[in-house]
Amino acid sequence: MARRGRASGVARSGRERMVRRRSAAMVAAALALLALAGVAVAKVTAPLTLPDARGDVKGALDMQRAALRRAADGRLRLSVTLASAIKPADLLAGTGPPGSICLKLWTVAGADPTATRPDRLVCVTARSADELRASVLEQTAPGLPKRVNSASVKLTKGGRSLILRVNQSAIGQPKSLLFAVESTRAGCIRVSCIDTVPDAPDTRAFSLR
Repeated sequence: MARRGRASGVARSGRERMVRRRSAAMVAAALALLALAGVAVAKVTAPLTLPDARGDVKGALDMQRAALRRAADGRLRLSVTLASAIKPADLLAGTGPPGSICLKLWTVAGADPTATRPDRLVCVTARSADELRASVLEQTAPGLPKRVNSASVKLTKGGRSLILRVNQSAIGQPKSLLFAVESTRAGCIRVSCIDTVPDAPDTRAFSLR
């Protein structure tokens, strides 16, 4: 009986140690997840917000504000607020170029925006009268830019703002960049139909690391 009692006590002690080890492992895993979550939150950047004068261009794509940030999922997030509500049909043109809103990016270290064009563009155009589309374009060679990837875009409920999101891998994962935002009225090629934030040829620096 004494031997069985001692054996039972040893077994209980072994089970208790196993339970403690498992509990410790679960706590360690939970702490690791919290630490990772903390890192993710730490990487979210405050938006770099740039105001723009209302009425400096005519038409539906008069920008009032642009804000660029790095979101929690690592993507670049651009918010553009317009002077009035728009719909995708406003970017369609009967003749001439379509309307567009483009995030212009200089991703090469030491780039001079006054002397070189942006090497990446993330542009919003209209797929149809009811749907927008967003594309990543590369222009590192002479000629027209070429489409290299896609991005996501949506209009807010009121139609005055659009939200553009793009993966860093789609723009080459630079450590930092220079950027500007440009809108072009549908069917118009005049300079007076183009709105820029900040005012051209100015750009703003943005760090990704």
